[in-house]
Amino acid sequence: MFEQAIFNLLKQEIICIVLDMSQLKSIDSSGLGAMISAMVSVGRREGALKLAALEGNINRVVKSMHLDQVFEVHRTVEEAEASFLKSGGNRTTA
Repeated sequence: MFEQAIFNLLKQEIICIVLDMSQLKSIDSSGLGAMISAMVSVGRREGALKLAALEGNINRVVKSMHLDQVFEVHRTVEEAEASFLKSGGNRTTA
């Protein structure tokens, strides 16, 4: 479902995407791979995929895999959205 959602956003030419991670309780290697794949797909269109509201176990996994050095991570969705507005991008939250 995640990959299809990203594909649909890209099809609509939405290339500035914030992933709201606040409700996510766990993530496995497939989920991490899908996030990386989505980031690459968005990047190919000169957009960006940013993470927001990482908590608990998700935050630990992202940091232990050093993905916080790959993705732009924000404390809140609002902060992530504001970072797009500063750069003049169109935004959406997934």
